[in-house]
This record gives sequence, C-alpha cells and structure tokens, in this order.
Amino acid sequence: MLAPKLKDGDLVIKDNNLIMVDEDEELAQSVKSVLQTRKGEFFLDEEHGMSFDNILGKVADQAATRDDIIEAVSQEERIRSVTDVSFSDNPKTRIREVKMTFEKEDGTELELEEVVIGA
Repeated sequence: MLAPKLKDGDLVIKDNNLIMVDEDEELAQSVKSVLQTRKGEFFLDEEHGMSFDNILGKVADQAATRDDIIEAVSQEERIRSVTDVSFSDNPKTRIREVKMTFEKEDGTELELEEVVIGA
C-alpha cells in the first residue's frame, strides 16, 4: 500500500510535496499508529487501537501488556504473528518504549523499534 508519511501524527511535507511511504515502511507506520491510538478514541472505528490499561503506570503487567499488543497488532491484516515483544522504561523522561518483531503475511519478519506508548 501507499500512504502519506506521518511523523508524530502529522503529515510530512518536503519541498511543498507530500512524502509517501510504501511496503515495510508503510506497514510499520500502520502498526505504530494502531499501538499509539487508545482503543475507543477513534470515533469512526472504536475497535481501532490498543487498550492502555496494562501498559501505563509504575509497574506494567508485561504479560497482559504483551497480550494487548498482540491483540492490537492483529487488527493489521498483513501481520501473521508477533514473534517478540520487549519493553524499556526511561525513568527520567517517564516514557515506556516497545520493541517488537512480527511475521508478515508473506512469511518474512519485520522489526519495529522504539514505539513510544502512552506519551
């Protein structure tokens, strides 16, 4: 698919042209968008997004959060499975980042790094 490139939720424009992304970059952007949207927040599709109940707070329930991430990523039809999920916390910035690897529908793997959740 071809989609407009987003940075921090905004369209990317360079030299008065809308920048587009495709293939793995577009898929990664789509997954990132699902993970950064609270479930129920998007009024046109209230099932779009991820539950943030388990990931936010001082001590995240990593097993439940992993399940929430897998459920959210399964909204993207081009993902066959999530093969790895890891978390890192930065106590100074109070940001929780997720790194994951998933298997695409064609059987190849794609790694998504440093997705900031709940910021």
